[in-house]
Amino acid sequence: MYPSTYKAAIYHGPGNVTIEEKTLPEQVGPNDVIAKNVMATICGADFNAWRANGDAQQIWTEHEFGHEMVSEVVAKGENVTCVEIGDWIFPNLGYAYHDRGRMATVGGFSEYLYLPDFKLEGTFSIPHVDYQPSAIKLDKSLGAENLCLLEPFSVGAKAAKSVVGRGKTAVIIGGGIIVLSTGIMLKYYGFEKIMIVDFSDFRLNFARQYGLLTCNPKTEDLENVLFETFGKRGAYGGMKCCAEVFFDCIGIQPCIDYFFKHAGFGATLCIVGVHHKPVEIDAVSVCYNQQWIKGCGTENLDVVFNDICDMVRGGVDLTPLITSKWPVDQITEALETHGKFDVSQKVAIEYK
Repeated sequence: MYPSTYKAAIYHGPGNVTIEEKTLPEQVGPNDVIAKNVMATICGADFNAWRANGDAQQIWTEHEFGHEMVSEVVAKGENVTCVEIGDWIFPNLGYAYHDRGRMATVGGFSEYLYLPDFKLEGTFSIPHVDYQPSAIKLDKSLGAENLCLLEPFSVGAKAAKSVVGRGKTAVIIGGGIIVLSTGIMLKYYGFEKIMIVDFSDFRLNFARQYGLLTCNPKTEDLENVLFETFGKRGAYGGMKCCAEVFFDCIGIQPCIDYFFKHAGFGATLCIVGVHHKPVEIDAVSVCYNQQWIKGCGTENLDVVFNDICDMVRGGVDLTPLITSKWPVDQITEALETHGKFDVSQKVAIEYK
């Protein structure tokens, strides 16, 4: 059973999020599903929308938002046979509502979701719109805290999987959850030396917990640390470190600059962070050093979800990355906490 009304966080613009009461239909449509959220986590896009600009994050005003969640099926139509009441699912971003414009406004910060024309596989009844499932079924035994990190971890997993075969050593710029997911998944995919570069010792401590190397350029000489860790060799522009893959997981010009300052012959730059303005590259270095610049990977979610879940089953516990939990009534306080980078890593909304 489910209630007639539920609480939902509505985005009205920067600094303006309210909790409002929404209604659910008395009966579920024959092809539809109602799900209750179990836990959701705050994405950097959610925070940036609340702080500055929702449109740039595809978080539209007057919408329910949040897209990193675990949900439980509480009601389903008579034609829905692919899930059962009590199953846990991940509502699949722009496919949950058959609307690619709702990639970030799925409703993770709402108590309930109404998912129309629900399917996990097969042919969708709305032609030429969907080519991925409405949701991905989850292994409940892994727990909500591990599972609600699947979506952010999928970003790092796609990036890491996309460079398999390009080397065994990597440098990752940044310290947030996408950085950690990239580093942890690189280790899972067989990379041997992975270094996280960030200015926050709080966040670098998380990297060390997962067996990753670290450097804080505020207190250490980055070039010397890179040379000592990965070795060095001559290249266009002088002596460069021998790390084979660099990741920009922040999306700012200095990350690009780090690559051209420190990366040597044959190195790959994988751009994972979203750049909201044009960047400058050293095209001569790309040419003379035979370097590669690529995007963040294209693997389907269900494939990398399986990889992440297998890693967790193998003993990698992601739950320490959630540093605080909040009720949806305190979504504003949760968003504020997310922005305190020296005291928080991943902030969750928990539903009772």
